[in-house]
Amino acid sequence: MEKKLRLLWWGILGVLLVLAAVKLFLPVNSPVEVNQAEENREIVVYISGAVVHPGLLHLSLNARLDDALQAAELTAEADLEVLNPAQKLKDGQKIIVASKSTGTGQLTGKTENSAAQPGTTGGLSTKVNINTAGINELDTIPGIGPALAQRIIDYRTENGWFSAPEEIQNVSGIGSKTYEKMEKYISVGS
Repeated sequence: MEKKLRLLWWGILGVLLVLAAVKLFLPVNSPVEVNQAEENREIVVYISGAVVHPGLLHLSLNARLDDALQAAELTAEADLEVLNPAQKLKDGQKIIVASKSTGTGQLTGKTENSAAQPGTTGGLSTKVNINTAGINELDTIPGIGPALAQRIIDYRTENGWFSAPEEIQNVSGIGSKTYEKMEKYISVGS
């Protein structure tokens, strides 16, 4: 009986050694495969405005605005001053690249005349696009000064563009009273 017990233990020890050797030489999950799966993930954004190739763009998961601008190719009329190429993009984001001018006197980028009232450009009526406006243009909106204009730009850099004008109330310092003053002067795109 003692001999059978000894053979049994040697058999169990042999099986364990074989399993250890298999585990050592044939890893189950390779970390390389896991990293490749993450690299294959992508986001989809929509870009329009002053670009050569408007439409949907499939970009890497960690894409920045600069990647989208390079893929869509900017036109000569693109207003780069209102863009932050370092901004991280989110899946489903809409990007509108403003033009320096539309050729009709209507401005879509920053205001050239700092004394101009919001909503007026050479007699034509337009609203300030809070997604693309620079500090100078935001400063022309009633209730917004240079400090608040910078907070709006900082907010959209951190959180992405506004999808509705009412979302500007999420910016620190803009409450319902301030929003009422500016409501008819702002938009989030065309």
